[in-house]
Amino acid sequence: MNALTTAQVVRPASLADALLQLQVAAAHSAPLRPLAGCTDLLVDAHFGKPVDPNFLDLWPLRSELGGVRWTDAGLELGALCTYAASLADARLHAEAPVLAAAAQLVGATQIQARGTWAGNIENGSPAADGVPALMALDARVRLASVAGVREVPLDNYYAGYRRSVRQAHELITAIVIPHASLGRPGQWFRKVGTRAWQAITKVGLAGRFGWQDGRLLDVRIVAVSMAATVRRCPAMERVLAGASLETLDVAALAAAQQQDVRPIGDVRSDSRYRAEVFQRLVLDAIRQTAATQGAGR
Repeated sequence: MNALTTAQVVRPASLADALLQLQVAAAHSAPLRPLAGCTDLLVDAHFGKPVDPNFLDLWPLRSELGGVRWTDAGLELGALCTYAASLADARLHAEAPVLAAAAQLVGATQIQARGTWAGNIENGSPAADGVPALMALDARVRLASVAGVREVPLDNYYAGYRRSVRQAHELITAIVIPHASLGRPGQWFRKVGTRAWQAITKVGLAGRFGWQDGRLLDVRIVAVSMAATVRRCPAMERVLAGASLETLDVAALAAAQQQDVRPIGDVRSDSRYRAEVFQRLVLDAIRQTAATQGAGR
């Protein structure tokens, strides 16, 4: 019998109802797993992976939790905002091109129509496409419960492989990108896979490489498929801060990479391949953004 045949699904009537259902279920040690687009769950079930017994179906709450919202504080992606919805927003393409680049590479059109940014966060895959792009823009995860709301920086959200700091009684309601991170030059997204499209990332890089007067002054580096979680690389960022193409210390950058991430090895790639390719991706991003921003030799 398929595990989903016996699954229990709760369909809340509103966000308030959803938070109450989560609270009650957690209190009875029978936590509900939030469901959005359901794209990852169905794949797991198809391949016989363990499936949670209790679910909270959020899809009926799209009017409350969907959409792209622009505020004075920045950009908010509702928990049920799909990749397709974000790709339809012209301002997002202009001010957060790294998000548009990631959304365009998530699966096929059908997945983009159902998959959500929050679902990508909650799934916790180290090969995620949406998570690194969001992390490169200093995104925060808004968590709500019956007790209130808190926000967690996305680069502090994961506690290990497919584990996060979200408590069983909490729900992601939005992803918040601060105004200061929007419209920045040098936003960058690259993934290496077995195919050009519809491929799981072997090695990936999301980031910001902002140049001013020939020097890197706004740097974010996020490693994909290099560790048990998507990982920001602060040691590499420190090495690059203030560097020019002439003063770039490739050896120091490689040493910093080893501080930030110890590449994993799995069926898609071994650790040495990942380490080498990731370093090349970073150097390529540096050179290309320098050229586009007039910082080249």
